[in-house]
Amino acid sequence: MTTRRTTIGALTALGLLTGAAQAQDTYTVRVVAGTAGYDHIQPFMAEYKKIWDKYGIKVDFKGGNYVRSNQMMSIGDFDVGYNQIASTIRYNSAGVDNVITAASSANCASIVAAPNVTSWADLKGKRIGIVTKFDVQYLTLLHHILPRFGLSEKDVQLAAVPVPEVAAALVTGDIAAAFPFEPYGANAVKRGTKLLLPAADLVDKSKLPSDMLRNSMVMTRKFIKEHPELAKRMVWAHLDAVHLMRTDPSVAMDTLKHYVPNLDAGLLQEAYGNCGWSYNEVPRAWVEALIGWMTEDKLLQKTVGYDDVVDDGFAKSYPGYPAYEKLK
Repeated sequence: MTTRRTTIGALTALGLLTGAAQAQDTYTVRVVAGTAGYDHIQPFMAEYKKIWDKYGIKVDFKGGNYVRSNQMMSIGDFDVGYNQIASTIRYNSAGVDNVITAASSANCASIVAAPNVTSWADLKGKRIGIVTKFDVQYLTLLHHILPRFGLSEKDVQLAAVPVPEVAAALVTGDIAAAFPFEPYGANAVKRGTKLLLPAADLVDKSKLPSDMLRNSMVMTRKFIKEHPELAKRMVWAHLDAVHLMRTDPSVAMDTLKHYVPNLDAGLLQEAYGNCGWSYNEVPRAWVEALIGWMTEDKLLQKTVGYDDVVDDGFAKSYPGYPAYEKLK
């Protein structure tokens, strides 16, 4: 049974309930996310700007720690989470009851290089800094970006470099290039490194009709089945936050300053332009590309397809901002 059928079946089962009756579900939704940043900003915005309150949702939100959130999501100890799409697919193939329900942001990363790098050919035999192996950026770099510029994994040396250290590593020559997420790419450029591949050009859209989407909103099928009205409201609240990110950057700045007060506000504003919030759902082409790359690299414990890992029915039903005014 596909995940969409699960959603539809759950909704049909409750079809006789009125909107008022559905809203009486008093279950407290367990939400997990990593550190507040552009990819994971939606739950922080929903908490800080009281978007969840407008939907009448009770939430137990644990955010701010990537290690804790990844551990909880890897064992299915959550209802709603924010995670790397590649991790969600891998967990799903390992039997964890999680599916992608809505998009978060697009791109939010760039490839930056040392000042003396003049072309992609200069990277042959050199060290390239990556965030971590097997994540979306790693897969995109190996399977899409390097081949596009005449290189392969064997032509370069991949090295894990903490994103706060990328700028210094490039300036000192420890690495020749890096693929950090924002705002660390913008920070590296500000400190004198070279922008080798801008965020908007990470994916060759003539070959793959999508941007690079790293993270998404994730839910367990159990939560969707047992609390379909809450699941819908959580997705709509998330997409209200996405809308605000798209239309009012000041809301994002205010939220990030609240949760991460030491971040450079000017840098955050510069990095904003490297991210995009035009997607409500994660494009099918992008999910299938990731599944294909992960299958090729033997990262999946069992074969999975798009319908196994995505349930975007609530995102497709989103009526537009502010959706809480359109609840029935």
